[in-house]
Amino acid sequence: MTHVRGNVHLMKEINRATILGLLQKEKMLSRAQIAKTTKLSATTISSLVDELMNEGYIVETGASSSTGAGRKAITLEISRDKGYVISIGISVHTIYAVLSNFHGATIAQLSMPVVKGNEQILEAIVQGITLLINKASIEDYSLIKGIGISVPGIVDETSGTISYSYTLELHQFQIVKKLQFHYNLPIYVMNDTNAAALAEYRLVADQAYSNVLYVWIYEGIGARFILDGRVISGHKGRGGEVTFLHNAVYNSEDVLRRSQRLATKLDIQSPTSIEDVVLAYEREEEWIEKQMNNVLLCLSRAVVVMMNLIGPQKIILDGWFIQSSRCMQQIEQQINLHMMDTLDDDDDILVVPAKLGKRNYIDGATTKILEQIFKGKGRSVV
Repeated sequence: MTHVRGNVHLMKEINRATILGLLQKEKMLSRAQIAKTTKLSATTISSLVDELMNEGYIVETGASSSTGAGRKAITLEISRDKGYVISIGISVHTIYAVLSNFHGATIAQLSMPVVKGNEQILEAIVQGITLLINKASIEDYSLIKGIGISVPGIVDETSGTISYSYTLELHQFQIVKKLQFHYNLPIYVMNDTNAAALAEYRLVADQAYSNVLYVWIYEGIGARFILDGRVISGHKGRGGEVTFLHNAVYNSEDVLRRSQRLATKLDIQSPTSIEDVVLAYEREEEWIEKQMNNVLLCLSRAVVVMMNLIGPQKIILDGWFIQSSRCMQQIEQQINLHMMDTLDDDDDILVVPAKLGKRNYIDGATTKILEQIFKGKGRSVV
């Protein structure tokens, strides 16, 4: 067997990242458990754990339960209050800034009206980060370990560039490079649908399903494929852009407008929000039945088209309709009806609603930057 000796510093960084990544996944482990899982020596684990504890990444949490005799092992976990990450989530109308600890728990947050344009967005993010840190009364800036950003548009995550965002009027915006003039930190930018899919998959989904389709339908439509547990962005972030799948039939704004026109024609009280439309359908009000059945049929067929590209085990639907059990039942029935030619009766696709709410893309940005830090893709200066 040939042994190849690599760069000592690189191997150390890889081993550090392995320990942090393992603790992030398993929550609590003893030194012996880490050594057993990683196949690293007890001496190496002890040295690296001491180093990571001194830097504030890991803390001891107490003695673990033991079935055998002798001294109980001390368990370790990622620290909760020795470091923080900042997440910036930009929507059509609002910029959100959230400070989280290493466990993803929110420490402080704020929101600002959205602005448009490369320089305007940059200035707003820097201002938001300053206000957020002041709000949280953090005096030691070295406690901030990374920044995650989610935005609508086409994002090249590899280069840290927002290639194009129609809603924010951004074009070839090298946001990571620009922000690193202000912050000597790991910074990661991603598409908002990517971020939402990552959050729903990592934080609430059953990860026994490794191939998942996430579909987002509110004012527009977006989709992301999760293959073998990884969110697929495509070449330079162009994957999952499915706007042209007749989204005018079933996006929330158009559904509301058509419902209002129909109500006016029938001389009944007009809905003022998409929630009113969904409630009328849930109540089985006759005036909305035909229109909503057609909307849900077209929506379901669009999802089936996306499904046929990857053959997922599971679909996570996120949209204006997910709070209605009747809407979800209709969609699931239509999806499985249109898949009957290719699937056995006992192998229906699992269709579930998203769980984290409309701001799940912020949770995704937090999840991503924590993964980057703990898996060694970027290390902050302490």
